[in-house]
Amino acid sequence: MDLGTAQGMLQLEVVHCRGFDDAQAVALAVREQRTVLLQLDLLEPVEAQRVVDFVAGAINALDAQSERLGATTFLFAPADVLLSRS
Repeated sequence: MDLGTAQGMLQLEVVHCRGFDDAQAVALAVREQRTVLLQLDLLEPVEAQRVVDFVAGAINALDAQSERLGATTFLFAPADVLLSRS
């Protein structure tokens, strides 16, 4: 099966953020019903915080959800995705 063209497949994007410009792309992906794993380990702490603050604000406005997975790793998902931790 070609996963790139499969209908109805959920999509997870992994973003290795290289700058603040990637923040808008993450918010747009969630708005388009895609789940995003955001990795901020390439950024300085101040820039990483700006990115997280921007995306978290957008996620809140979209009634979506977020989960911090590690010091520099976040998961952002549309409201219809069930997030659970064990």
